[in-house]
Amino acid sequence: MDMARMMTELDGRVSDGDSLIDLMHRSSKEAVRLLSGVDWAGVTAQFAGSGFTAAHTEDRVLIVDEGQYGQGDGPCLQAMRTGRPVTMSSEEVSQRWPVLDRAVHVAGVRTFRAQPLYVHHQIVGCLNMYGGKPETLTPDLNVLTALTEYLDRGFTDYVAAQPGGTIAIELQDTLHARFRINQAVGVLMAVNGVDAGTARKLLDQQAADQSTPLVETAEAVIDEHTPSGDPRNR
Repeated sequence: MDMARMMTELDGRVSDGDSLIDLMHRSSKEAVRLLSGVDWAGVTAQFAGSGFTAAHTEDRVLIVDEGQYGQGDGPCLQAMRTGRPVTMSSEEVSQRWPVLDRAVHVAGVRTFRAQPLYVHHQIVGCLNMYGGKPETLTPDLNVLTALTEYLDRGFTDYVAAQPGGTIAIELQDTLHARFRINQAVGVLMAVNGVDAGTARKLLDQQAADQSTPLVETAEAVIDEHTPSGDPRNR
């Protein structure tokens, strides 16, 4: 039943950045739901240049991920560099990468599992799984294999649909646009005293009335209602 539900959640083809991001978010949630010991999860993407977190179940994932990106190493980056899964405790991580100790402590992560992701045998990302208890993460390999196969297929579809050397930039642009749209929805909820669904309809209607792209409308809403000194207005 659980596997059948996962297949339903993750089935479907990826055709653009939005559908790939959706797949990564759903896969991260399924990892938490199905894999014993996994409390938080996320996906790192790395097509060219530096890796970045493209999906996460909680902000604590970002804390640990950013710590790894900042020092250029850690379980996730080692898995992507070597092509082999990495399973470590927080003590092992802190001993090997002392700079990460603070981020790991703040996030409350006690155990790590990093699983590399591929497009035609080339590593393009990593499924990162974190646990809050001091026990080795030994996830069900059948479930883990199924999760990574869906992600590998999604990345492969995305690369095929986005030929050229700008796929990382395009995905990051999509992530930024989604963030700004969600931020504008939050602004409209506060200004109008409505729920998220109604606020999104208001944003969609404003974009249609003005014949402007949704992200541009979102930027205008944020600029109108957020003080220029607010650090969120960036």
